[in-house]
Amino acid sequence: MIDNRKFTLFFSLLFVFFVIGPMASAGCNPTEKRVDLVQTEEMEEAEEEVAEEMEETEEDVIDVPVVTDGWEADWVNPPYYHESTSSYIPLMYGMIEQRAKRDRIDKSFFPSIPGLYFKSCMESCQRDYCKSKRAVLAISCPKKEPLLRWVSDRACDFANACIEDSLKRIRPSHSLHSAQEICDYYIGVARSSLKSVVRDCSHEADLPCEQRGRLIADVWQKGKLHTFMVAGWYDWESCGDNTAVSYVTVDAATGKGFMYADLIAPSDEAKMEKLLLMCLSNGSEKWTANADRVSYHSKSSLVSQMDGCALLKEGLLIYYYPYTIGFGADGQFNAVIPYEVLKKNGIKLKVSM
Repeated sequence: MIDNRKFTLFFSLLFVFFVIGPMASAGCNPTEKRVDLVQTEEMEEAEEEVAEEMEETEEDVIDVPVVTDGWEADWVNPPYYHESTSSYIPLMYGMIEQRAKRDRIDKSFFPSIPGLYFKSCMESCQRDYCKSKRAVLAISCPKKEPLLRWVSDRACDFANACIEDSLKRIRPSHSLHSAQEICDYYIGVARSSLKSVVRDCSHEADLPCEQRGRLIADVWQKGKLHTFMVAGWYDWESCGDNTAVSYVTVDAATGKGFMYADLIAPSDEAKMEKLLLMCLSNGSEKWTANADRVSYHSKSSLVSQMDGCALLKEGLLIYYYPYTIGFGADGQFNAVIPYEVLKKNGIKLKVSM
């Protein structure tokens, strides 16, 4: 902390030197000149001490050492993130061609996740198929009630996105006892809504199929901790990147999904910031490889801009959706920081594994 008394002395001396000094200069004598010299030296000493203390304070806040011991951050492919499927566009799990007139779905449209149950619905104008809407939902989840409730909440969000009338949106059902029951129920809700929308059709244009999908799958587990991937997408012959892949670690005993503040202490943020700079990648290049991108998205800290985090076998995953800290062609950025690297830097997870 900088001493306020030094600031007072510094500015008082400035006043004496620049205001009183010139006023007295017309009739000054050798004694007065010696006093001015002493005052100037005191000012310089005070200025130097203030500058040194400010520099020390700045170092305490910004210059946080990070221990790597020669470790280089390699790209770690989060579960199923880039896996190839039969979907028309990568990462849009379950998507069919944009002007398809008939629905089709099978396991080749999804990553090879054990126990994955999936279902789709497609509703079209029955007169000339000029208007079509489609929804796809795929789920895998252990038969543990707290986890099923958490998954049902995510599936309910998806079903409500298919309902155009906000007054008709529904609440989650917590009486569903398996991935299949959850999937069947919410696809039924989506189907009913889409059917009512396409029924009101003016037959003015041959539109592409408007479709959206969500995949909710457990991809890692240790003890009571289960990490789910939630991959969502939307398309209406759209431009840009309309995907968002989340990872959330859920407590199987409570059904609580952990957030960053539940895993990392605020006192470790400066170290996490530096580790993120080392690890962030979109699979083809480091986030720091593009100076314009870094400059544009560095107005606030990387920690504050994250879209979420989770625990994986390889370490702590922190992720950013397309456009959060990148440009249109960049896609999603992820950083996986090994547990050993966190430990070496004195960063202790707030949950036991």
